Amino acid sequence: MTIRGNHATVRNAIVFVGVFLLATVTASAQDLNGFLRDKGSGDVAVSLTSESYDMFWRGETKVSNPGVGQVDTVSASIWMAYGLTDRWTLIASLPWVDADGDGTGGFADSGIQDLSVLGATRLAEFGNGGGSRLIGAVGVRTPASNYEGDQPVSLGDDTTDWLVRLVYQFRRESFYVSQQVGYDVRGGDAPDGVPLYTEAGYTFGRTTVNAFFSKLLADGGTDIGDPGFTFPSNQEEYERTGAKVYVRINERFGVALSGFTTLDGRNTGDSTGFSLGADFSF
Repeated sequence: MTIRGNHATVRNAIVFVGVFLLATVTASAQDLNGFLRDKGSGDVAVSLTSESYDMFWRGETKVSNPGVGQVDTVSASIWMAYGLTDRWTLIASLPWVDADGDGTGGFADSGIQDLSVLGATRLAEFGNGGGSRLIGAVGVRTPASNYEGDQPVSLGDDTTDWLVRLVYQFRRESFYVSQQVGYDVRGGDAPDGVPLYTEAGYTFGRTTVNAFFSKLLADGGTDIGDPGFTFPSNQEEYERTGAKVYVRINERFGVALSGFTTLDGRNTGDSTGFSLGADFSF
């Protein structure tokens, strides 16, 4: 329940859009779609996300609680990707989060959440014109402020985690699809996690539509209400799906609108939200 928070022109547009779309909805460096940056080029994106829930999963049972009430979360994030070399891209994100529950418990928290930094590299490229590629990434996620993680409503788990990602991407003309499989080595008493992320997009001129599905699995852990449980130790799992629309204003600037909903979960909120974002390419 804790808030964790074609031809060359078309190909270039897809790359531009694909990198930017990492920053929308999740405002995170952790969900990758296979697009990398050339040496010396990059993107900086800012996004504003609003989400809420009034029911959550206690273990595998969906419940409400008057002490928690409806939890509304607003987050503002800055995200960047930069080509260190033609093979290595540095990706980072840093969100500010404000979470507020209107229940009798008066739970609320706000501040800078977790800094995520990954280095991503192209492991292999094959198929006609390099239409298929395999991307690997390693990195770290760590608290960027002194917040309390063991609360019903908090900024995050207050743990330092090592992140590993493997992404397969297929691209043909205006269409691409990617599949990420990851493993998070969690700190403290948080169980290790297996994040899965599927993304597909299609470009029409200056507009790209995109759909995604994300799933988080936890390697054991507690349920809310177990004797001696802590919120970071919970077996927090979810399935979410969403869609994004991106409009490229010019070669260096674009804007996007996206939304998501939670399909299923365990020890997490039944969240629905939307995001607005802008990207600056250099």
